[in-house]
Amino acid sequence: MHEQRTDTYLKRMRELEVIPNFWTTQEYLATQDVSLKSDGEVMWIQEDEWAVFPPLPLRSASLQGMKCPPMKIWSDFTNFSVGAEMEFLDWEYTYDSSRFQDLSGGRWRMFRKNSRKWPQANTGWQYSHIIPSEMDIEKLLTKWLEGKAEETIQDSEALLSFVFHGTRRGFLFRDSELVGMNVWDSYEPYLMYRYCIVDPDEPFLDEFCRLLFYQSVPNYMVIDGGTLGHPGLERFKDKLLPVKKRAVYSRIIP
Repeated sequence: MHEQRTDTYLKRMRELEVIPNFWTTQEYLATQDVSLKSDGEVMWIQEDEWAVFPPLPLRSASLQGMKCPPMKIWSDFTNFSVGAEMEFLDWEYTYDSSRFQDLSGGRWRMFRKNSRKWPQANTGWQYSHIIPSEMDIEKLLTKWLEGKAEETIQDSEALLSFVFHGTRRGFLFRDSELVGMNVWDSYEPYLMYRYCIVDPDEPFLDEFCRLLFYQSVPNYMVIDGGTLGHPGLERFKDKLLPVKKRAVYSRIIP
């Protein structure tokens, strides 16, 4: 067994045409305490006692017939996994950003109505990729976290890294005040929508900020994570007309 760079795993995914999931980007994996492992036949990314994703063959051009050592796999893939289903992990939503370019029609009625409320009530707003000061970002993040005081914030290291240093961020200002931000990264040709950080005291700002993101990245498939067990978030994401809603499972190879 030996450690290597995790980008080797991502490169092998592309060679084998494995469809990515929400966590398979180099920018995300760089925030995690993980390493690439190999037994000479297959490779996998390890974190503590978990293989983060299914193992991939080192040399074979086929995903079939691999001989894998016993392991627990945290998250499977859309078009590939091994082992038996162990437990449901979360939902994974995929959206076509081109659908958000035209919100006409009955299927968009509720989201169209809600996403218009904040800009109609607030003049002088601007969406920009100009990075504000860390003090302004910290102020907005603190407000957002205070609004989630009763929730458990998962993966805090990734949150802080992406919010303060992410390579792809969009910022919503009202005059000079930072009131919202979108954070994403990529595994081409997919985008991974990481966070929508908004002032929780601003009604319907979340809807508008999400709309700004999707309209700013036309013609992409966007993987937008899951629901973390929150029924309200699941209902909200269902109404945004995903092209795919996938049940993600952890698995075990005995």
